Amino acid sequence: MSFGGPVPVLGDLYNRYPADMAQVVFLRVFGIRATGPALTWKARRCVPFLLAVSVPFAVAASHQLFFPTSTPHGRTYYLWMLYYTAVDLYVVLCQWLGCRTFHAMTDSMDRILTDPGRTAVHAWIDRGTSQKRQWQYMALGSATGAVVMFTLTRAQGVTQRMYVDLASYLVVAVTGAAAANSAYWILRAVKLAKIITTLRNVRLLWFAPARTVGVERVARWYRFVALLSAVGFSIAFVPVIYVSGLAPGNNLLTATKWALAGVFMVAIAVFGLYSQWRLSALVEQRRAYVVERIARALPPRPPASSAQVSDADARINDLLSYVIASPTTVVNGQTLASMLLAVVTGALPFIVTVLAR
Repeated sequence: MSFGGPVPVLGDLYNRYPADMAQVVFLRVFGIRATGPALTWKARRCVPFLLAVSVPFAVAASHQLFFPTSTPHGRTYYLWMLYYTAVDLYVVLCQWLGCRTFHAMTDSMDRILTDPGRTAVHAWIDRGTSQKRQWQYMALGSATGAVVMFTLTRAQGVTQRMYVDLASYLVVAVTGAAAANSAYWILRAVKLAKIITTLRNVRLLWFAPARTVGVERVARWYRFVALLSAVGFSIAFVPVIYVSGLAPGNNLLTATKWALAGVFMVAIAVFGLYSQWRLSALVEQRRAYVVERIARALPPRPPASSAQVSDADARINDLLSYVIASPTTVVNGQTLASMLLAVVTGALPFIVTVLAR
């Protein structure tokens, strides 16, 4: 759909989303396609993914075959390569789960979005599914992974206890591309939070905005993805903790470790808390508007006694009391527990390292 096209009708978001989200580059490389309203996997279309994860092993095997004496710590070397391959598969799983759970709530989103809101969400999809943008992020992720790998191997004492060759850089580059594609969509999700929390873009239950089904499901989706991201970071951060243990006290490794940890904390705050804050601000804004409108219908002065309250005023007062008693935010016990669990999960590698020492 073009940006200047007609306003999508109710249900268009639900109907088109799987096909568009099958344009997620790393999912497509893995063979994910869309048929009608369903995401499907076609084994014959995952050849690019198989090549990406198998080439490093082929390079490593060739290196070992022709230079058998130059590969110390061989078992650890191959275990780390298998580890990175497992991380790639985890990224595919998380992206697939994220797409499936998002599609499950698009029906509710269709119901709460106004025409401008629905148009904005469709435009968000159009921009996000740009193949060029995704490949640019993946190239940057591959380069970043290689640079971090190079930086870590410069630390004194590391190369004596860990073997690094071309295959090592290749496998890290593939994982970096996978992580960057996920990071791209996390950033896109932050943009989506801004779109669907603009008051003119949504219709909320006027008597209990926080109980609007679409708002509740969106808040739940952001909590779910935040947890997946935290688990992914925890898994991906293990190599940094491992390498830092090979050269304890090294300033370069320490700086790299805490810089990455800081990025994680900021990401959790921006993605998890920002989305919940935006949703809560939307609820509070709508709720305050309704309270003000209802309050205007009450008499300017309170009656001298309860006997002087008319039936109409009594109904208005009851309605006002109901609205005032409705939740003022989408942040609840589940939200706080999810964010706390996400932070603890991300910090798990640090906790294990400290206990181990």
